[in-house]
This record gives sequence, C-alpha cells and structure tokens, in this order.
Amino acid sequence: MTENFKSARSAKIGKVFKVARRELGLSKIEVSNAAFMNVRYINAIESGDYSVFPSEVFAKAYFTKYQDFLSIECEFPPLFQSDNRQDKIIKKSISEINPSLIPIYRIVGVIVLIISVVVYINSSFSRETKNSEPSSVKETLTNIESNKIEEAINFDNLIETPIPIIKDELSVNDSNKLLLSFFDECWIEIYAYDELIINKLFNYGDSFEIEIERPFRVVVGNAGAVEASYNGKNIDFITNANRLNVSTIIFNDE
Repeated sequence: MTENFKSARSAKIGKVFKVARRELGLSKIEVSNAAFMNVRYINAIESGDYSVFPSEVFAKAYFTKYQDFLSIECEFPPLFQSDNRQDKIIKKSISEINPSLIPIYRIVGVIVLIISVVVYINSSFSRETKNSEPSSVKETLTNIESNKIEEAINFDNLIETPIPIIKDELSVNDSNKLLLSFFDECWIEIYAYDELIINKLFNYGDSFEIEIERPFRVVVGNAGAVEASYNGKNIDFITNANRLNVSTIIFNDE
C-alpha cells in the first residue's frame, strides 16, 4: 500500500460528508454517539486523511457506515493500492541473461544432449540383452520358484484369519475448521502463507466457517464483537487487541 493516505480527491469527498452532517444539524460528537463511531474516524473521513485506519477494509467499513448514516452516496477514494504480487514474482524469478554467456549456454546444451543420447543407447542395449536369455533358462527358473513356493506353504495348516477393521477415529481437532460468530459489526482478514484469502465485513448475527490448514493468521477489527474457535478450541481475540481494538492471531504449523 502507498504511504500517501490523503489526496485532493479524498479531501473533496470529505467535504461532502461534512456538509451533509452540518445540514442535519449534527456535531461530530452527536454522530459518534448515534452511529457508534469513533470521533477520530469521523475526522479522518471528513478531512480525507485515512492514515488513522489500520487497513483498507477497516477504512471502507467505516466509510460505508458513515455514508449510510448520512444517507449520501460517495465513491471510496483509491488511496490504498496493492502491488501486483504475480508481476513481482515473475520479475524476481526471471533474471536478465548476459549476451556474452549465450555461447557457453549453447555448449552446455549440446553436452547435455550428447549425454542423454548415450544414456538412452546404453539403457536400450541392456533391455535387449535381458530379453535375449534362452527360454529354457527362464522356464527352469520359473519351475524352481514354483517348487519353493509350494514347499513353503502347507495348505492343510492354513488358518482363516479375520481382516482387522480400522475405524475412522478422526476427531473435531483433525478437521482444521475455523468458526466465527459475530454479535456486532466486525471486519475480518485471513492470510494463508502471507496471501490474503478472506477480506470481509460482518454484521450482528452473521457466522462464518472455513476449513484451513496451518500456518495462517487472522486479523479482526472490533475484536470484542466476535467469538471464534479453531479445531474446537476457543480463540481469545480481546486479550491481544491493540488501542484500535484490532487483534491479530497467528496459527503456526507447530
């Protein structure tokens, strides 16, 4: 994400919010009490400076909440920008080839090709040699092996042994299920191997379930508004929450 969280466009959109609030005859404190919004977030949206928000999801959630409260429609300013991870990986994995090394690459390629041909010829010759054994020798070996098998097995003494049945004893702890229940507005980000896979805002009464293997991490906004468990064990988001009531829990593959 970029470090510039304010632009001329975001400031212009912020004025729309401020004018709409004043037309309703409301102060920022009154909006905060009525809409259950932090005054700092109201100031951020009206000023167009979104540096106070910990993430884009958090900013969008309060932008939409304030917008709905004022009954206006505005487009969220494009201040949060994510780099194209795929392009980064491609650029990182493909190095520039030095033109002076091209002849060396060609010589190495020819050597590898010659070695491959020699190995193929040797393997083909070995197969033909094995297949050229006299049929009488093969038959003799087969008879000897059959006699040994018959001597080793006494069919009269065979005891019928029941086949053991292995029951599936997988418990809830093996299901790798993450369960979330919400009793107030709350946003969730879930990362698997540092890749964002879930980015969503939830409301009162919502629930969410996902099957996910470690390692992963969960970021929760409004940590006191969610109850969660993983593999049947409760997750405490409140204890690790910061001053913005944002909590991050990391599940390592240990």
